[in-house]
Amino acid sequence: MADESRLEVRKVVEDKIIALQFNGTIDESFNAKQIAEGIKDVLIVDLSGVRRISSFGIREWLEFLKIANEKCESIYFIKCPPRLIDQFNMVANFGGKGRILSFFAPYHCDYCERDDSVLLEVADHFETIKDKKIPDQPCEKCGNAEYLDEDPESFLSFLSAQDKPEPDPEVISFLAHRLRYKVSSKRQKLKIDKHVGEATYIRFIGDLDGSFPGRKIAEGVEGVVVMDLHGLGDILDEGASIWIQMMKTMEPLVQTVYLMGVPHQFLEKLLIPEAMAGGKAKIVDFFLPYTCTACNTTTDLRVPVDEHYEVLKFATAPELPCPDCKGKAFAQAQEGLLAKLAQLPKPDFGKSWVKFVENVKDELKKSASATPASAAAAEAGAVGSGIIGLAITIVLLIAAVGVGGWFLYNKISKKEASDEVITAKANASQDVPPEWIKEESLVIEKDGNLNIYTSVLEAEDEKSGVNDAEGWAFDLLVEHMGNKIAEKDGVWKAVVRGLYYQPREDLLSRYKSMGKNRDRQRDVLNLIRDIHRDIATSFKIAYGRELKAKETYWEKYTETQNKVVRREFYKVYIRMEFPLKAVDAMIASLSERKEIDGMTLVRFFPGLNWAFQKTAKGLIVLSMKPESKFNSLLKPSWILTHLGSNELMVATEFEKQFESERKLGEEKKVCSIPISYKYWKPEERIAQAHAAAYTWACPKDPTIIVRPPSNNTNTGPGFQGNIWDDPTK
Repeated sequence: MADESRLEVRKVVEDKIIALQFNGTIDESFNAKQIAEGIKDVLIVDLSGVRRISSFGIREWLEFLKIANEKCESIYFIKCPPRLIDQFNMVANFGGKGRILSFFAPYHCDYCERDDSVLLEVADHFETIKDKKIPDQPCEKCGNAEYLDEDPESFLSFLSAQDKPEPDPEVISFLAHRLRYKVSSKRQKLKIDKHVGEATYIRFIGDLDGSFPGRKIAEGVEGVVVMDLHGLGDILDEGASIWIQMMKTMEPLVQTVYLMGVPHQFLEKLLIPEAMAGGKAKIVDFFLPYTCTACNTTTDLRVPVDEHYEVLKFATAPELPCPDCKGKAFAQAQEGLLAKLAQLPKPDFGKSWVKFVENVKDELKKSASATPASAAAAEAGAVGSGIIGLAITIVLLIAAVGVGGWFLYNKISKKEASDEVITAKANASQDVPPEWIKEESLVIEKDGNLNIYTSVLEAEDEKSGVNDAEGWAFDLLVEHMGNKIAEKDGVWKAVVRGLYYQPREDLLSRYKSMGKNRDRQRDVLNLIRDIHRDIATSFKIAYGRELKAKETYWEKYTETQNKVVRREFYKVYIRMEFPLKAVDAMIASLSERKEIDGMTLVRFFPGLNWAFQKTAKGLIVLSMKPESKFNSLLKPSWILTHLGSNELMVATEFEKQFESERKLGEEKKVCSIPISYKYWKPEERIAQAHAAAYTWACPKDPTIIVRPPSNNTNTGPGFQGNIWDDPTK
């Protein structure tokens, strides 16, 4: 399989909040000081992509947490895999002062022998986690109950000891808009904070549903009202109806209603005249989904109306810099919504109001932090009496269980010896395993060749095992060549690698999250096999011939239980070999740029098959200058597949093919060249195919005037010659 030893860290920053997303292995190369650089106030750590953590990695991680504890007020961990939950449980201070918001729990179904990995939100199950229990889940395959496939006492020990995580509204908003993460999967009861000063400040946190107290909010408000919607979640139809009625009630009572942090779902449902207090409601800023043309990430970005008013009034979303790579990001908004945004009034939300909101938030934060301290003091007095009751309960429980209870527990918690599954080697392709076999996937340059070693440890037969191993070897070759190109070409790294990296990571994570559930793995593995075949085809075109394993070795195994063979499987090992000169030639060919009239093109890279399946040829638009004649037609990161009738493959031939098609079009009086292209839609995680036409004005044919014969007798006044000879004509 692909090399997972390298750790990649994505940093997402917004004001005082920083999120770090880890993908790969945490080992001795984990640079605590470097990774912790710049963190402050609030830190969010997404651990879903961590494949493994070594002993040296734990040491560096603890150093990282030590720095984070000093610099940050709050630390939150999301999507923690089971292997890291184990570390939270075993290693002192592994989480520092941080709190886990969500984690993956391993589940097992006894009915269909299905293993699963389920993402659980701590807020949804806090009470049961405190009791070191989590509920069974319905099995997706058979519908029966599946249970936690770990000892709950040990697996939930850290989680049960932590306080209920209650992130600030700003953190909830950041998670929703920048990471597209919802703190709870359940319907969140709306919480409302209200502060009255020089204006009335109202903050909404949670979902807008039928319980929304719109009438009570509208009673007594006057003057200027500031509504903070950063923490607003789902908007149900009944909640939207109550909001409209609330705004109608407020209309004669208020001077202005400022709406801050308006989420995309609010714009879609409630950006209508009847929901805007008769025109008195003014949107200060809102969020729209934006996609970066450079790194291809999609996130919700804040659009301040005052700052971008001159652009918005033309029903156009402003172009914003990508917060990750600073590339150009474009809004993913429907024309109907843009037309509504064009009608927004200029809010003129001045610095004094910004300062007012900041002060109110600080006061609310201080108030919230003071409440738990007083509650803890009140609770302390009740602890002493509770210990006596707890001791009595434990004694009674031991007496009730007795010796028989121990035998019952021992029987259901341990399998009988006769049920043990025995795995044994049955056969092999040769008596002695060859010396070249590697237990880990490796890419090694040796003796003028690039050697790739990989294996498949649970194949159905030797042939399919070799095919799968070759597929993973192609993936290693993609990573090797991609890294070589990316080291020298930052634009290529951002555009090309940015296109295929996330689809690849998503699919591999999905495959690995299924544990040992072979039924569910098989569907995903078939999809990965299709992609590997596409990559093999792309390499065949780039390399000039089909790529196959240089050496193979397999071993056959049987699994028996109660002397009955349950299944047979194969372990398959391969070695692929490529001359380094040939690899360097491929890298040079795949990274060679060609600029045509301000548009820079590069050849289709095999790794792109993770996003663009069934595609082996094409040209990638790396960049586009504003003055280019193609600027209004094509965009960076698009894959051009055909130019007229020509299949595109080599960047240096594009200009010649373009001029040939142009000349042919002018000869046929059809001054238009169709260009077929594909592009990736990150919000839907699919590739789209489209066609556009490059058009120009056809040159006009010259006008030919034929001189008629002269019949003039030259009698009469004035010029009597042929009119064609008259100099005045």
